[in-house]
Amino acid sequence: MVEIHRHKTHKRTGEVCEEAHLAITSLSPAQADAASLAGIGRGHWAIENRLHHKRDTVLGEDACRTRKAAQSLAALRNLLLSFLHQLTTPVLRSVRSFSTNPMPLYRWLSGCI
Repeated sequence: MVEIHRHKTHKRTGEVCEEAHLAITSLSPAQADAASLAGIGRGHWAIENRLHHKRDTVLGEDACRTRKAAQSLAALRNLLLSFLHQLTTPVLRSVRSFSTNPMPLYRWLSGCI
């Protein structure tokens, strides 16, 4: 059993809050030193912040109610995000501009494929 304490600072307001989280690990006490557990925790949140957050905020994945083709939709979302990461503009701005005028996206995608 592990208890993790975090101090978070809100970027806009500067407000600082403290959180405590409990976790269970199957690592032995020799493997579960503080540095190892901190690295595992950071690695989890790095994936969450890098990929899942963008899939949810940009593409609305959590609001999607499709269950039968969920894996196929996730693959298409990942493909779209990988294409959008090649652009020079941020992903969210690209999606917003392409949603109002999709023709540049079609032309760009046809050149990539």
